[in-house]
Amino acid sequence: MLLVDIVRDLAPYLESWVEHQRDLARVPGVQVAVRVGGDLAASFALGTANEATGQKLTPKHLFRIASHSKTFTATGVFQLVEAGKLRLDDLTGRWLPELAGSPAAELTIRELLGHQSGINRDGADSDYWQQFHDFPDRDALIALCRAEAVYVPNQFFKYSNMGYSLLGLLIEAASGQTYKDYVATYITGPLGLTNLGPELPHEREAELAAGHSGRSAGNDARRVLPSTDTRAMAAATGFYGTAEDVTAYFAAHALGRAELLTDASRRLMQRRESEITRPVKRWYGLGLFVEEIGGRTIVGHSGGFPGHITQSWLDPQTGLAVSVLTNCLGGPATEWATNLIRLIDLAVNAPEKKVADAPGHDLDAFTGRFATDWGVFDVVNLGGRLVSLTPQGDPTLSITELTVVDANTLMPAPEAGFGAVGEPVRFQRRGSGDIEWVRLGGGRSWPIAVYRQRVGLDPLA
Repeated sequence: MLLVDIVRDLAPYLESWVEHQRDLARVPGVQVAVRVGGDLAASFALGTANEATGQKLTPKHLFRIASHSKTFTATGVFQLVEAGKLRLDDLTGRWLPELAGSPAAELTIRELLGHQSGINRDGADSDYWQQFHDFPDRDALIALCRAEAVYVPNQFFKYSNMGYSLLGLLIEAASGQTYKDYVATYITGPLGLTNLGPELPHEREAELAAGHSGRSAGNDARRVLPSTDTRAMAAATGFYGTAEDVTAYFAAHALGRAELLTDASRRLMQRRESEITRPVKRWYGLGLFVEEIGGRTIVGHSGGFPGHITQSWLDPQTGLAVSVLTNCLGGPATEWATNLIRLIDLAVNAPEKKVADAPGHDLDAFTGRFATDWGVFDVVNLGGRLVSLTPQGDPTLSITELTVVDANTLMPAPEAGFGAVGEPVRFQRRGSGDIEWVRLGGGRSWPIAVYRQRVGLDPLA
């Protein structure tokens, strides 16, 4: 089966899996899209766009995708390199003479792209991130970037919004266009993407999913945060978009696509340029994070903005692109986007089954979400085979392969472990064939709606 068809078949479960975690984490809203090449395979929005008004979130709401902006800026730089207007070893001071006499003037474009410049992250006063004052304009940005460097170039990976803001000014200097016009002409325009851009137009504010604060204690109510312009820092953190348009953009970075860059430029962007050691070992290319997930090498970017946390991933080989956009600080977008790829891989990479399912049974007749006082588990038709898993966290850590024995019995694959390993899963059905309860390891579990009614909980929305 083609990857796009596997994802389409899996889409309803992906939505259910995300919704369970969104609800438990008390995240106001999440927007998700999964694309394979040019094909949108899944798209959904869950929860609310604004907790204060109760407005329902839709796939058309806009999000601030923040540091995703760096991938667009790096794309623009490589386009200008391909056009012969820039070189990766050009010094910043050549294009921005206002930096003369400062350490920043001696930095190369490549050092800025790979976060190897050593300059500060957000300037000496970065309270614009807390919305105490405006983001810097061009003059203020230049002044902040003239400060002494924190590290010498190429000593450490040091993430810098200042560095990518300078790259935006370099694009303007080399192209003769504003950054906004350059992006529209050479990146979003050729892809036909109208819900993606470097600074949210004021006339589109009503389309924005409201950003919500984090919580300093578990019972805190989230506050709705105001919208903010990023001014001279748009190239580092200003972009807005929908999950559908973001995945369309990332899919255009798959190898073999002709719209934005040559494959030679893509390989430079996507290879391991910088090693990161905190909080865990990972890698950065030239404008993209580089990760290994389940044997795939994937690239992408996260984004953190006042009220929005976002993450997108791309497998450059297959064109699989995943984007998860949340509208609150602390939204686990990276965890969810990463685990969505793991779920898809579990459907794609089915292990060889040692015992065949008993013939003549509809696998979907066994599926559902089941609950006890101890929690929930799912039985899922995952790419044409039954598995059980916990719909929270890394699915590879809880998955168990199941084999159909008869119309009311499943047998887990033998393994060593805790829990009820090796014990059959038995289904009790009503006359209609609907599942009344499931017995696993001697204990009963109920379909989640039935369980909630049994214990006096309100139905789930």
